[in-house]
Amino acid sequence: MEKAMESGKAIRVWDPLIRVFHWATVLLCVLNLFILDEGRRNHRYVGYALAGLLVLRILWGFAGSDYARFAQWFPTPARLGRYLQASWQGKHPYHAGHNPLGALMILLLLTCLVGTAVTGIMTGYEQLFNEDLMEELHEFFAKALQIAIFIHVLAVIVLDRLTRGDLIRAMITGRKRVPAGTEIVDKR
Repeated sequence: MEKAMESGKAIRVWDPLIRVFHWATVLLCVLNLFILDEGRRNHRYVGYALAGLLVLRILWGFAGSDYARFAQWFPTPARLGRYLQASWQGKHPYHAGHNPLGALMILLLLTCLVGTAVTGIMTGYEQLFNEDLMEELHEFFAKALQIAIFIHVLAVIVLDRLTRGDLIRAMITGRKRVPAGTEIVDKR
């Protein structure tokens, strides 16, 4: 752990690929979940674009920058236990990258996104897969994704208040401002 030396010190956290992935995923999800008609050509094209982004993000999770790598933030039981214990005691540990609960949310979001994309693609192959089953699974993952997105947005707002974490700005600029005297748990 390292102490931030000065008030408002900005540290580089999210690289351009992560930020583009995040905001492109937001846009594509808004289009497919709330605007475009299900099953129509544009809905499918947006789904294919999202599937391509997911492949890129998964590859980047193994070969990307420090905070983009899955190994940096994967929520092991030990990491999760330490985080929950400290949070329960009111300490709210400051993570530059994802905290362990945030990491669980990212895994849930990625799982829902992959599930939605794969089942959406599979609905086009009714000769190989039961189309009704694929449509039901697609709907399940899409609904689970909507719930996960709602929880994610709410958690970001609450955590930003608790830790003064500058999360939204960081996902735009790639840099997080660290309050003076703050211990950074996962400093790279």
